[in-house]
Amino acid sequence: MVTAKQLSNHPTAQDIFFRVKEEIVNISFSTVYRNLGILVDEGDLITINIAGSEIHYDHIVDNHCHIQCRVCGKVRDVNVPAVNFNGVLPSDASGFTVDGVCVTFTGVCGDCREKIDMKGEKK
Repeated sequence: MVTAKQLSNHPTAQDIFFRVKEEIVNISFSTVYRNLGILVDEGDLITINIAGSEIHYDHIVDNHCHIQCRVCGKVRDVNVPAVNFNGVLPSDASGFTVDGVCVTFTGVCGDCREKIDMKGEKK
């Protein structure tokens, strides 16, 4: 079965589907997607929703930051202190009650950086 370590690369539902299909050949995408939703609802996974990108899944549910490669879309964890939202009052947040935070940095991963030079031209 797919393990938490295999989820450390922040896969999409399709990534997980293809991995599970190697072990359970007759599984459907809708079954995988539905079960991912259950795991999110139960707090065992979180979703990483980045504009213009598929939803990615993460087994680390503690407050932490991510980075996405703007070339290939790869998502990884960023080892910086997470933003503490517990002290944010509704008066400081346009009347909202803050119950979570999602910080996503963007950049270029090492694999893509090797393929392009600083001017964005392919080598």
